[in-house]
Amino acid sequence: MGAMASGDLFNFTLFVSLVGITNVGIVAAVKSRHVLNAAYEYGIVAMVATLPLFGGAALVLGTTGTLSVPALAAGGYAVPLVAKILLGLGVVGEGMAPFYAAKAEMFRAPGAPYVIMCSLSSLLIFLRVVEIVITI
Repeated sequence: MGAMASGDLFNFTLFVSLVGITNVGIVAAVKSRHVLNAAYEYGIVAMVATLPLFGGAALVLGTTGTLSVPALAAGGYAVPLVAKILLGLGVVGEGMAPFYAAKAEMFRAPGAPYVIMCSLSSLLIFLRVVEIVITI
């Protein structure tokens, strides 16, 4: 919910990372060896994906001097394409919808009760990412 309502790019990246962490926690509750191994691997991928995510936000801050999405949308700021690409790579690495490559092993588990929760939160965040990248 915080990633959808945030008007600040830093808070948005923080909440996207938090969604990745909570997805690992939700999946790890299953207590199956296969699922726990998949959750561990996804956690490593999500941890590495935070680097371009926060790097993109830092690049936006360094070039524009602000992280406020409404201020960036108002114009007058030239947000580098590299920053947008880094933000996109971070979201892809976090396994947000529709980029489930990092979560494929977790979703293949028998009786996965968490698939709908992880999918819905990821899809909403992906829509917010598209909105932010188009706006700035």
